[in-house]
Amino acid sequence: MSAREVHIYGGGMSGMIAAYSLVKEGYRVFVHEKEANFGGSSEYNPSTHVTPIDPVATSKYIGLNIENCFSPVSRPIPFYFNETKITIPHQGFYALERGTRPSSIDSLLYSKCIEAGVEFVFNSKLTAEVVERPKPSSIVACGLSPSVYKMLDIPCLKWEGWISRGNTRISNYAFTWWGDCVTEYGYFSSVKDYYFNLLFSTSPVGKNCLERYRKFLASAEGIEHENWKRTAGVVPLASPRNPRLFHKGFILCGTISGLMDPVFWFGISGAIVSGKIAAIAVMDPNRAELEFNRFTSGFSRSYLIKNRFWYKYFRPAANKVEKALNFLGPENVNILLRSMGSLALSGKIRQTIVPGFGPYNTEHSWTVISN
Repeated sequence: MSAREVHIYGGGMSGMIAAYSLVKEGYRVFVHEKEANFGGSSEYNPSTHVTPIDPVATSKYIGLNIENCFSPVSRPIPFYFNETKITIPHQGFYALERGTRPSSIDSLLYSKCIEAGVEFVFNSKLTAEVVERPKPSSIVACGLSPSVYKMLDIPCLKWEGWISRGNTRISNYAFTWWGDCVTEYGYFSSVKDYYFNLLFSTSPVGKNCLERYRKFLASAEGIEHENWKRTAGVVPLASPRNPRLFHKGFILCGTISGLMDPVFWFGISGAIVSGKIAAIAVMDPNRAELEFNRFTSGFSRSYLIKNRFWYKYFRPAANKVEKALNFLGPENVNILLRSMGSLALSGKIRQTIVPGFGPYNTEHSWTVISN
């Protein structure tokens, strides 16, 4: 293999950003994808996501204009605790589509990669033989694939749940639902007339929980989905030391590198910048390590908050939170949330909660409506 040849395993968003960055530097790049097409796992995509991000700063960092892939969220974002609703500001949040549809970020990245000369090898997955003898500068960008975590011996947290997706008349909108039948939450997002709805947990999610979520959707948001299917996966959130750029002779890229938010599981902005960092790691490992450490500097702190406070006192006691919100009343909750938001979403702390570039305007009001 030529010293200027790089193999990337995973043809999703982060893998393609790494590939594009490297081929522009004169490398011959092969992207191996286990699926028959680009765009990540067909288990989870097509999908939509709403995430805090600065598209301009992110585009500048990766050296590729992806601003048009992000649509500003059009209205405040509801957080439901059973039936009690807190509405947070939508400024700074953007909707994004993943997968192979023409309007997705993956479609843009694929066209840019083909234009630049990246070579794709579909139906080609990472195998145990490749793991035992990795080629120099090989990159792994396999996202949520349990088999890859097992092969590479990366600590991971298992999750399961239900997915519904399809066409909708709702665009640029999102909400979350915390119920005491899941450890995480139900999540609806939509962009460009397509929606993705995920109810997920680190504990079993039975049909009774799904039916409860469906009743909530109909009563609170007027949404009814029939096409639900079971899903499962893993995330690198099993240890405060999970983030790693170099591992067993590979460069890790995307979600599997641990460049994500341990609290709410935001992963889009981290996956995007990790593609660029993986490319830098091929050319300048020391510089890449510094960049990776910069973006993951708050991971262990956030991990401890999630596991020692969030899971213990907050989840899955959504009913207790609901009672507390109603007891305090809207005005007092607004004061509390504004204070917490100004502290948590400002300056250095903001940058360490969600890896990547995600500005927040803490002057926007936080409101609560008790039902």
